[in-house]
Amino acid sequence: MAFSWSGFDPTFLKEIIKASGIENAKLYIESDDEDALAGCVNNICSVPDKKFIMNYRQIIEQYLILKYREEVRKICKSLNIAGNNYNEMQSCMTKKVMSENLIHAYITAIYSIKGMDVRENEYSTFRYTRALNMAETKIEDVPLYDFQKDAVRALKEHFIDNDQEKVMLVMPTGSGKSRTATYFLIKEMVSRGYQIIWLVHRHMLIDQAADCFYRFAGLSKIENPKIKDYRISCISGEHLRISQVDKHEIIIASVASVCRNKDHLRRILKSKVMIVVDEAHHTFALSYQETIKFIKKCQKNAKLLGLTATPIRGSEKESKALQKLFDNNIIYQIKLSALIKKGILATPKFIQKETGEEFEPQISLDEEKLIRRYGELPETLVSKIASSNTRNKLIVEEYLKNKSAYGKTLIFAMNVLHCRFLYEELQKHHVKCGLIFSGKEDNSTVINDFKDNQYDVLINVNIMTEGTDVPDIQTIFLTRPTQSEGLLMQMIGRGMRGISAGGTDTVNIVDFHDKWNIFNKWLNPEWVINEEIEDVEPEQRDYRKVFIRKYEWELCREIYRSIVFQNIESNRYVMLPSGWFSLIDKDGEITTMLVFENQLSGIKQMMQEKPLWKDDASFNAKTALAKYFREFGDMPNIDDLDLLIDNVRYNEDQPTIHSFENRKKIDPYYVAKTATESNLNVMTYAAEIYDAYPIAADLYPLKNDYILKVCEASLYGNERKLIGQKVEELPVELIPFDRTSVYDIDQLVQEVKDEMFGGIFNGLGSIEWTAKPHKTYYGCHFADSHNILINCVLNSKDVPKEVVKFVINHEMLHLNNMSHDAFFKELEHKYPNYEEWDHFLDAHMEQFDIKEM
Repeated sequence: MAFSWSGFDPTFLKEIIKASGIENAKLYIESDDEDALAGCVNNICSVPDKKFIMNYRQIIEQYLILKYREEVRKICKSLNIAGNNYNEMQSCMTKKVMSENLIHAYITAIYSIKGMDVRENEYSTFRYTRALNMAETKIEDVPLYDFQKDAVRALKEHFIDNDQEKVMLVMPTGSGKSRTATYFLIKEMVSRGYQIIWLVHRHMLIDQAADCFYRFAGLSKIENPKIKDYRISCISGEHLRISQVDKHEIIIASVASVCRNKDHLRRILKSKVMIVVDEAHHTFALSYQETIKFIKKCQKNAKLLGLTATPIRGSEKESKALQKLFDNNIIYQIKLSALIKKGILATPKFIQKETGEEFEPQISLDEEKLIRRYGELPETLVSKIASSNTRNKLIVEEYLKNKSAYGKTLIFAMNVLHCRFLYEELQKHHVKCGLIFSGKEDNSTVINDFKDNQYDVLINVNIMTEGTDVPDIQTIFLTRPTQSEGLLMQMIGRGMRGISAGGTDTVNIVDFHDKWNIFNKWLNPEWVINEEIEDVEPEQRDYRKVFIRKYEWELCREIYRSIVFQNIESNRYVMLPSGWFSLIDKDGEITTMLVFENQLSGIKQMMQEKPLWKDDASFNAKTALAKYFREFGDMPNIDDLDLLIDNVRYNEDQPTIHSFENRKKIDPYYVAKTATESNLNVMTYAAEIYDAYPIAADLYPLKNDYILKVCEASLYGNERKLIGQKVEELPVELIPFDRTSVYDIDQLVQEVKDEMFGGIFNGLGSIEWTAKPHKTYYGCHFADSHNILINCVLNSKDVPKEVVKFVINHEMLHLNNMSHDAFFKELEHKYPNYEEWDHFLDAHMEQFDIKEM
């Protein structure tokens, strides 16, 4: 569906025509023919682009957007505008400077009023460079948890105080890695003149990081109040091209987009560089290795920070190799159990569903070899499991039977086929659901709709394992067995955001468990959370090329529909952490031991009988496991149990178990809510609660800290403080452009021949300027005649001569190679400083006010 101005308010269209100054404008203004009015505005500007917004902003606001309250709200949300009421918000909106973000928001609104979505490559609010006005941007407090502050201090000591080069920061999924890292980078590194090169492996991770760098920008003024430059540019297939980016302070990029165009890095790198690898367990990939080496070659003192929740690979050897890339230095770690204890991460409730399905008899010899060799299901077997109608019906029925209890649900499907099968079955039952998988064009839109609660269920294939932030997920469905602890933790972590972090109090982890007799080493999510994975060195894994089978969906759907569903009965096991011990480790630090419901009786019996073993040196964790937990399927972690025994023996303060049920009674959010509802003084009530419950002192050692947390919760509830309202952007202004002709094209062609082709280039026809300027191309080669036309808009003193020669050289190369393949690019890149001229065409030409085009 092509955009047109038909259907828009005639008064709005007339005002555009009046302001345009076109000939015969009066005839249109006095007409009531809506088709004629729309046609006239179509000629003025066929689509609402950047120049349209810049030229007609006041008319757009006065006669169009302000009549659509919902569009105004969306614009204010994208511009970080908050207000006490609608009128205050729209007043702030009209006073905002003409920034790239405002332009994008207005374009989006006009498309929405038309009933259309903005083109997919325009979707991101970081589609263009965001240039911030630091003189007007205010320092804004960014609240961090205590453990995040500890991580920031450790990073500062490593990179600033000790001037070290490499390190890895390890924090569990949902604990705020991006928030912590960007806080440190802006406050300590950007303020000191460092350029941040933030690399990701998937373009959907870009906007989340960019948003933090944008909203937290004021932090840079704490260390450097006079900071002037702060620009954020994103590079990917859905953002800017690297050729459009300059020496900007923050560059967040898809590693694939950068690796393909590494030469441009030489042009855009500053003298002080900090490389950040988001999801650093991917650093083994060749694209990361090549990009990091290239940056280090250009700037040998560049620093390297890796961020990950899982610093492990498929084998111990690979894990060690990964850590070696970061000088075997993990700067900071915090246990998942400690964050669950504090309520920062949700308390997991594990639900195991036995499917009754047995797939081992279907495994071929080749598939068996692949499982034994690589420890994961081969794609052919995945497809067999994904196509199991009985198994899929069980998954769907499990959700339908518990829809209200499960709430907002994220399903990890096995592959694209599985994703689509589950999607269709849920839709049959009128469930509001979306689906995403690699290569699907509208993934970003679907994820945002899921965030905005337009879907109850989102089905995905490994898209949501990393980086994507949807804090209020209540249930995770795990449908694929895996031996990868890292992958499993990434999936579980998507629902682990706790009530203290704007998420949920508990999260349901529903694990669909098939019958496996021989290949039975698939990880149990409850064991992973309970840190129950045995320290057995994994089998050595070889590298292999993975082929992903593509299927014709319509054919698969017809085959699937022809199969009659059969009902199956399944058992259900529910495992819930009941509480924790706070223990002192060998370094004198407080650590946490989670205790699950099915371990309580064994723990209780062991603690009751401590007079029998406390002074017995031969009694240890192995003895305790044999005596008190012999019949348990999920035993306590042996290291934790040894630590518990040592704490009983050697510490005067005997460890006691704290229950999650009691934690809720002292949770700042609930205490503040109770005080407000009961009309009590918040500070007084918080102090009373602290004194009444010993668990409060375990979680908050200082009483004043606890009272402060309750007061904050009273102000903000369970939502984090809105940050970013005090960030101001620089206005977008077009540069005047001189159209006076200055170049002799024959002379330029001869210079290109002399400099690039030894003075001789046979076979060409004529090379001339175009009769008028064109928007769509800078040069054009005609295959039949080998004539070349060069856009006359380049014939200006505002365009460097080398830029024009670069375009001429490009078109001449088409004589022997019509496509822009790798060989053509190799030849083109031989032009001296081609990155500079390519950048001028891609970036600077858009900044000129060229009215004739």
